[in-house]
Amino acid sequence: MLVVSDARKMNGMKNNKISIQLEKAEATKLDSKKLTKQLNNIGLHCDETRGEKLKKNIEEVAEKIGIGSLTTFGVYMDCGELKVESIPQDKLVKIRKNHIGTLHELLGERYVKEADGMWAEGKTGQFTAKLMVLQNRENFNYLKEKVEDFPYAEVPDKIIKEQISTVDAIKTMFTEAAIACTEATVDGIDETTLEAVFSNAMTAINESVFSEDYNAKNNRVITLLLNYNPETAECDGIGVVTCEWHMQIRNYKDKKNNPYHETIIEINSRSLLYTDAAVLDKHYAMALGRNKELNCLCGDSIKIISEVEVFDRRPPADMNTFIKSLPCENDANHADVMVFYSADVQKVGFIDNTQSEAETEYSKSITSGFMTESAVALSTEINFEMDAQVVKAGVKFGFNTSLTNQWSKSQTETIIIRVPARKKAFLYQVTLLCAKLRLDNRTGKYSYIEYGKFLTDAYKTTNEPLYENQIK
Repeated sequence: MLVVSDARKMNGMKNNKISIQLEKAEATKLDSKKLTKQLNNIGLHCDETRGEKLKKNIEEVAEKIGIGSLTTFGVYMDCGELKVESIPQDKLVKIRKNHIGTLHELLGERYVKEADGMWAEGKTGQFTAKLMVLQNRENFNYLKEKVEDFPYAEVPDKIIKEQISTVDAIKTMFTEAAIACTEATVDGIDETTLEAVFSNAMTAINESVFSEDYNAKNNRVITLLLNYNPETAECDGIGVVTCEWHMQIRNYKDKKNNPYHETIIEINSRSLLYTDAAVLDKHYAMALGRNKELNCLCGDSIKIISEVEVFDRRPPADMNTFIKSLPCENDANHADVMVFYSADVQKVGFIDNTQSEAETEYSKSITSGFMTESAVALSTEINFEMDAQVVKAGVKFGFNTSLTNQWSKSQTETIIIRVPARKKAFLYQVTLLCAKLRLDNRTGKYSYIEYGKFLTDAYKTTNEPLYENQIK
């Protein structure tokens, strides 16, 4: 049964145009020779998989599928979680620091292009990567729960069990997958897109993979385009539909003893369609603002420590700032992050031992954490770090602070300083200005709502003061 959100139902009531630069492409076709080869690869060589009979089978499938208005600018296969052993070491370092550019690069490795529609976004495209992030199951479910204007539709899991021939099983799989795709899009997809989607749905499967039972999972992630005008480079809507299926055929090669086989097909689909690019960007920022955004690509095989950027000065209230900052706990109406900027130091201790012949020791309790008007609530799954530097009075030094949910409350620790005879020492604590940046889920607007200071657990000792008058 199709489930459609209220936001998706309201799409037609908006007249916004979305600017998107697309290039003319040659759509991938589904033909009988190509499909015959794919079927032969899984050990099917009967007459039903060749020539005119197969062509007729394809036509029968197409007749059962309604033709809609949406087209595509790229059909992809989700290859699943990226594994640590498959990623070069230099790229792995970047991943662990969670650079957005690396995220897009990894998306290109996980989502492999399988077919073309009539249009292609090209290397400079701004929408494909965002759509891949939004359709990801974890992000999809997160946004479905958190925001009212998430324009989704989905067909929940459907299970089909039949005793049929192998060829009929494959026809059923094609038919049900195509129906699930078109149903989830609400508006339906055009014939060109349908052909591209299933042009190589049986590829990457070899007969040697299976002994007696056919058992394979596959999927397609299809970008969607509504009413594209190449002259103005605008469209009425942009989105994505994801279809996942799992087909099992018992003893599928045995056609002499029993032409009919127990067949089980599990299938589901989900889609998004945006008529406002600002809403798409808002949801993309929320998805990236989650603390485990790269885990949806790499799974648990890579321990991701996401990097929070420390800005030189307070940055503008926009999406770029939002996705580079520290996520706080959110509710249905807004999403908050903490922005850090203007790294500095403040003196928290000083010992002048220049008149003594003995080493002296000094201990001091120092508080670290957020000094803000209201409490800062961080997610219990927070695992971030900040890595920056401070320049003060010509002295440059770096600092690193791990950020977990323990920072939701201020904490106090005792620092012990030992100063040799005839020496003096100044103790400084690294501080940052901070501001809470809010994304309003209803309007898509970003705004700063609160300012304060963050006292880190990073300290620096010096022989001379960094900013006070020199002590003689």
